[in-house]
Amino acid sequence: MIARRVADHARDRGPLPVLADCAAWAVRWAAGRPVATRTSTTTFRHEGVDHRYLSHPYHYTWLNERAVEVPLAAAVLAEHPGARVLEVGNVLSHYLPVDHPVVDKYEQAPGVHNADVVDVATDAEVTRPVDLVLAISTLEHVGLDEPVQDPGKPARAVAALTSLLAPGGRLWCTIPLGYNPLLQQQVLDGELGFDRVTALRRTGRDNRWAQVPVDEVAGVGYDWLLYTAHAVLVAELTR
Repeated sequence: MIARRVADHARDRGPLPVLADCAAWAVRWAAGRPVATRTSTTTFRHEGVDHRYLSHPYHYTWLNERAVEVPLAAAVLAEHPGARVLEVGNVLSHYLPVDHPVVDKYEQAPGVHNADVVDVATDAEVTRPVDLVLAISTLEHVGLDEPVQDPGKPARAVAALTSLLAPGGRLWCTIPLGYNPLLQQQVLDGELGFDRVTALRRTGRDNRWAQVPVDEVAGVGYDWLLYTAHAVLVAELTR
């Protein structure tokens, strides 16, 4: 799969630029791997709060958006001690201990309920109401990376998750820019009910990120060669 992706990009862009990008990625991977288990001393700021970057061997976070997504999600989780939490997409358990249920259609792991996100509102295995729903780079795959593509499915997923929330409950998610253009446009246009949308953008090859105005990231593309985002939306709604 990786070889085919490289070959496809080489045909479109030429082999030398693609090989140069792959080589640069490999150098950064090798440089970061020995210290991947150490707590980062560098920080990024989101909504006036400083967070430490995540450096972790799983999914080589020092090279991609997980470096900021997971610390932000962990901070949100810490704001809700004792809350009834549901995570959509099995992400956090790879990086930190979790004791909340997880719904993931495909990944099989302890504590993970395999179900389609659009069915959670009627799924007997999902306890409701919920105080907090977390979805880290998950909703953009819904209806897109499936055997039958369904462009309207992410909107139905958001509606289903919103219906699980208790009064005052919070849906918090991250969405990589350029991966699912229809979903991101629906979020940016306010069609899905999110009442707070912020944006983070990668500022350089060293995987540093900064919060920027949302209108500055609307045209940012996804890196389909290295399978990483150059910007992410943080979208929230409170019921």
